[in-house]
Amino acid sequence: MPRVTFSIPSRAEAVRWACLAVRGIMEGIDLDDEGRYYVELAMSEAATNIVRHAYGNSPDQVIGLVVSVEEDRLVVEMSDTGVPLDPVRVEEASLPPWDALREDQGGRGLFLIRQLMDEVKVERRDGRNVLTLTKRHRGRK
Repeated sequence: MPRVTFSIPSRAEAVRWACLAVRGIMEGIDLDDEGRYYVELAMSEAATNIVRHAYGNSPDQVIGLVVSVEEDRLVVEMSDTGVPLDPVRVEEASLPPWDALREDQGGRGLFLIRQLMDEVKVERRDGRNVLTLTKRHRGRK
């Protein structure tokens, strides 16, 4: 399975670079324009959340990315060493904006990401926050 590993600084312009890199990788798979857009939007939202919430807008941190092209899916793993994820807040952030159980007044990033991608996994692994985004495709070109 082809796999690309890279990192970007925790800056807004670098988020765009990561999306452009993944756009290039997606040229090699059979995924419609809507699916490609969803991947880029989910990545952009996730990276922005890392910059804001994990790193507190500090521009001197690093976001790790691992992009894998499997037989029928694209997997984008994004990681950071920022503030550890609170499982309760992660669960709450996954609720629809109109849900009465939702107490936060912040953005709806994780909810949006879960709507755009086929699978989303959030975990803490080896001292890092890890967000794994999966989008199914129809094979390699």
